[in-house]
Amino acid sequence: MLSNISHTPVIAWAAAAACLSGAATLLLTPAMIKAAHAFDWLDYPQADRWHATPTALMGGVAMYGAGTLALLLLGPLAGAGMDVGLIGGGATLLFAVGMVDDLWGVGPTTKLAAQVGAAGLLMAAGHAFGPGWPLWASGPVTLVWVIGITNAVNLLDNMDGLAAGIGGIAAVALTAFAAAGGARPAALLGGAIGGAALGFLWFNAKPARIFMGDCGSLVLGYGVAALAVMGQGAVAAAPGVAVGPGVAVLATLCALAVPILDTTLVTVARTQAGRPVTNGGQDHTSHRLVTLGLSESAAVGALHGMGAVAGGMGLTALVVEPTLFYAACAFGTVALGVIGGALGRLNVYRGARVGGDGAPSVPTGPSANARAGQGRWQHVAAYLVGDGLLVGGAFAAAHALVGPEALGSGGRAGAPAVPVVEGALLVGAVQLVVLYAMGLYRRLWRHAGTPGIARIVGTILLAQAATAGGLALVYGPGAVSAPLLTVDGLILTLGVLGSRLGCRGLQRGASLYRSRVAPAESASNVLLYGAGARGMLALRALRDAEEPGRVPVGFVDPDPSKDDRVVQGLPVFGGTSVCVDLCREHDIDEVIVAVGETAPHSEQEVARQCAEAGVACRSFDVQMNPLRAGQEDMGPDEPVPGPPA
Repeated sequence: MLSNISHTPVIAWAAAAACLSGAATLLLTPAMIKAAHAFDWLDYPQADRWHATPTALMGGVAMYGAGTLALLLLGPLAGAGMDVGLIGGGATLLFAVGMVDDLWGVGPTTKLAAQVGAAGLLMAAGHAFGPGWPLWASGPVTLVWVIGITNAVNLLDNMDGLAAGIGGIAAVALTAFAAAGGARPAALLGGAIGGAALGFLWFNAKPARIFMGDCGSLVLGYGVAALAVMGQGAVAAAPGVAVGPGVAVLATLCALAVPILDTTLVTVARTQAGRPVTNGGQDHTSHRLVTLGLSESAAVGALHGMGAVAGGMGLTALVVEPTLFYAACAFGTVALGVIGGALGRLNVYRGARVGGDGAPSVPTGPSANARAGQGRWQHVAAYLVGDGLLVGGAFAAAHALVGPEALGSGGRAGAPAVPVVEGALLVGAVQLVVLYAMGLYRRLWRHAGTPGIARIVGTILLAQAATAGGLALVYGPGAVSAPLLTVDGLILTLGVLGSRLGCRGLQRGASLYRSRVAPAESASNVLLYGAGARGMLALRALRDAEEPGRVPVGFVDPDPSKDDRVVQGLPVFGGTSVCVDLCREHDIDEVIVAVGETAPHSEQEVARQCAEAGVACRSFDVQMNPLRAGQEDMGPDEPVPGPPA
């Protein structure tokens, strides 16, 4: 009997734990709903929360109880006592702190201390982040990893069914990964976590009948963080699995890509907006998707889909060669960056007003022009990092697809071999220099069309020619491989086009959706050129429109004495020279020129900069036309009339 148990496949233990934990959750959660209403354990609507009706709390009690039951029953049979016992102790510590926080509230210091203790118990069980790393490196990284992922899942619990679904999907992917390495304790833990999370999802999906609370989200976050660490070590040490330590780490990162993306986006956005990172708010990835026009269920479903795709990509590390997996991770990181960049540009903090006159909140002050320049360099740096990943990923994929003799053969026998890493660094440096020199970082690609696509293709061709020249110069003509450079160029072209036009596609699709389902909510950001009398008329006409489709963001003016002033609640950013930078920084859709006939040369310069940035440019004109009987109303392209002089 014991022999049969010891030979039970690892995945069977995971499935048994998942079924037992899921069934227990389905039985315990209705009881917790009744208890929560009886004892007034309810989460009431608040300004920074998403739900609109009082909802039961303490769903984490059912999740914790169900998972613990599965581990207590199956752990001794599977021979996974000590590992599961110590990690279960960490989960119990976080459960207790989370329950106290749900009932009475605790400070962030107490939560942090509990997370540090839980991380210590994970390391005491013999598991640390980064298989094969020295203790001085793995110890601090494990601490940061556990704290980071625990809080990331906790932050993700902001919409019905989101955290439970993402946590359950991540647990399934990580359990499959650990099972491939034969890690029975990790498989048991993953099955218990996944079963509890997905079982709870039945009651937590919209409209939620119960929330898990901190006693559930902290335990769920810690569980998947610990499961990822255990899976890394198991797969890297398994004799029959050809997965290196670096691949194992990246695979677990893939499974938790959505919580990492959400936490990064919220942290960066709140920091740039001057808001405390620790405060709650409706600025998470899910909220931004709803702002784009998706329903709440569609937003949660989209994030569930992203989590499933990312987890599936992590599992491909078990079946593809490492070079291709590294390339896939590079492209996936850029794709997440594009999505995060598109969502991060949404002004979810526009509720704050300046001076009570209906103007959106825009940073002002003596450093406004400096911030415009800073925004431009942040823009360039982001593109450089993204393109660096694309260049490296394209070269790695091409090298894997063409074959081991791709670099250095030149198609001739006896040609000198080129070290792969050294050659990749040379290729990357040459191609990034060409991309920068050809001005791909000085354009606003969300407005790009056919000329922009042609520019990208031409730049990639030039970069490949420069790469061939660099290889020939450093290593000799035999180092140039036409098949390698051809495949590399094709993959890089697709990657660069996708990164530039992907954001545009997301925004265009969301804009079309909003204009169809909620036309009144579809608005464009407008920059006014001219802070004089005509500019005031243009601003008044925009604000007095019955169906406002344009949101004024600020002014630019050729008169330097008006720099850094606030006019009608809007800042004057500077002169003509900052138009392009302002269009990038404030996501400008349209520039309206309102200077009259006094500065025709300035109008032409603004029109030129708008054309460079790909932003629409219009001239504001005030006319008094004679009105005749039977005359039709002016069309939308007619001059916008202002009030009488």
